[in-house]
Amino acid sequence: MRCVPRQLSVAADAMACNGGAQSRRLLSAHVRRAWPPPPPPPPVSPPPLPAEKPPPRRQASRAARTSRQRPSASTAAAAAVASPPSSVASAPSLPPRPPPPPLPPGTPPPPPPGLPLPPPPPQPPVARGSPPWASPRTASWAAEDTLAGQLERYNQFLMPTPAQWEQKRWVAETLTPLLKRHTGGELQNFGSCENGFWSNGSDVDSCLVLRRCSQKAAWITKLRLVQCLVERDRLGKVQLVTGARVPIAKVMHAEGAELCDVSINNVAALENSRFVATFAHLDARVPPLGRFIKHWASQRRINTRVEGTLSTYTLMLQLFYFLQIREVPVLPRLMDLLVGEAAEAYQAQVANGGGIVPAATYCSAGALEGTSRCANALVSAPEMDVATGQLRPLPFVTEAAAVRAPSRFPALGRNSECTGMLLHEFFQLWGHPEFSGVDGRGRTVYVYDGTREENELGVLVMRCPLTGKNVNPFATSVWALIHSEFSRAASMLRHGRTLDDICEPATGSPTACLGRAMV
Repeated sequence: MRCVPRQLSVAADAMACNGGAQSRRLLSAHVRRAWPPPPPPPPVSPPPLPAEKPPPRRQASRAARTSRQRPSASTAAAAAVASPPSSVASAPSLPPRPPPPPLPPGTPPPPPPGLPLPPPPPQPPVARGSPPWASPRTASWAAEDTLAGQLERYNQFLMPTPAQWEQKRWVAETLTPLLKRHTGGELQNFGSCENGFWSNGSDVDSCLVLRRCSQKAAWITKLRLVQCLVERDRLGKVQLVTGARVPIAKVMHAEGAELCDVSINNVAALENSRFVATFAHLDARVPPLGRFIKHWASQRRINTRVEGTLSTYTLMLQLFYFLQIREVPVLPRLMDLLVGEAAEAYQAQVANGGGIVPAATYCSAGALEGTSRCANALVSAPEMDVATGQLRPLPFVTEAAAVRAPSRFPALGRNSECTGMLLHEFFQLWGHPEFSGVDGRGRTVYVYDGTREENELGVLVMRCPLTGKNVNPFATSVWALIHSEFSRAASMLRHGRTLDDICEPATGSPTACLGRAMV
C-alpha cells in the first residue's frame, strides 16, 4: 500500500466533510504545496579571497551567516556572496613573501598543498606493567620530555595510596595498643614505610620490641601470642612463617588482604631503617630516585631477595654510594655523621694514624689496613639491652641542620644536578664493566666512608655501614645476570630511550632461566 503524506490525508478529510468545488480547490492547494517536496538549492560557496590578505573577522562571520540561510532565501544569499566587499577587492596587493628556508639535509619535503597528510605510523602497544599514564614513546620524545619529567610522573604513580596510609594508621591505632597491653612490648615500624621510600603496593613491616626475648624459639612463641590476640579480637587472621631466618607473623584482613608483617626484636632492621631515613630526608631528590630504582628492579625481576637477587636495602646503598662520589657530593659519608662514643672512637683512630679518608676527600681509594669500617665497631653497647628492652641511642646524627655543620658535611644542598641527570649517571656507574666481575675481579663498596676496592669474589660486595656485614651475598652467575640488567638500562638511556623502555617487564624470573640453562 502506497504511503500517503499527512497533508493529503488532512485535505481528503476536509473534502469529505464540506464537499463541492471549494473542497476540491483545498485538496489541490495542499497537493501543490506538499507533494513532491521542492529540491534543495545547490550549495553556494564564496569565491576565495586574495591570498595576500585574509578577510576581516566581521566579513568572515557575515559569509558564514549567509551560507546558513534557509532554502527560500537562497537566491538572495548567493547574490550577496557572489561579489566580495569592495574594501577587500580594492585592497592593494602585498609584496611577495620570501621563499622558505632550505630544509636540513635528510629531512623529507613537505607534501604539496591540497594533499592530505600521510597517516601516522602504527605505535607499539604499552608494555604490561607500565603506569596508567604511560604511552608509546620514541627517542624523539625523550629529547622533548626530559628524564627528570618522566621521573616526576613515575614518582607520582609510585606514591603510596590512601588505602596504604589507612592500613598504617590501623596498625598504629589498633594493633599497637593491643600488643602493648598484653605483651608489654612496643610495636615499631621499619622498612620502606618508615625510611622515606614507601611506594605503591609496599606493605607495612613492624617489629615488636620485647625484653628478655633473644632466641628464635622465644620469638616464635611470642608470634603465636600475636596470632591468638588478633584472632580472638576478630581483627583478622594471622599466618606464621617460622622457617625464615627472622620469623614473622603475617597479619591479614578477614578477606585475605595483608595488613602488616610482625617480627620480634629485629633491632638491626630498626637501626638500618633509621639510617636510610636520615639519608633520604637530607635531599628531596633522593626519595624519587630510590622509588624508581626499586620499581625498575622489580619490573626486571631482580629485586627478590629469596631468589638470590637484590634486596631493597642493597639498592638503596647503591644509590647512596653513587650520590656520595659525585663531583659535588649529594650525600655525606656515615663516618662524617658519627656522634657520642662512635665519634670519640673515630677521632682516636685518626689521632693514632688509623683514619680512613679525610672528611673533604671523596675518592675510590680503599681504607688503611686495620681500621674499623662500620659504626657498630666503634660502639661498645649492643643495639638493645636485653634485660630492659631499651634501644641504644643512634651513633649518628639525623637532623639536617646538624649534618650541614662545617665539621660534618658543609656541601649539603650545593649539588644542583637534576634528577634526570642523576638517574642517568646512576645506571652508567653500576652498568660499567668495572662492576661486571669479569675474570673474578669484583668490587667491595663501603657507604661508611664512600670508597670501593677490588675483591677476588667476582661479585659486588655491599658492606652495611652500621654492621659491616655483606648485606647481599651473590653467586657469580646471579651477579653477572644482575649486572647485565644495569648495563642494559645504561645503554638504553645513552641511546635516548625512555624510562618506560627500560622498565619493560621481564618475561620470566632471570634466576629460573639461569637454573634451566645450567641444567
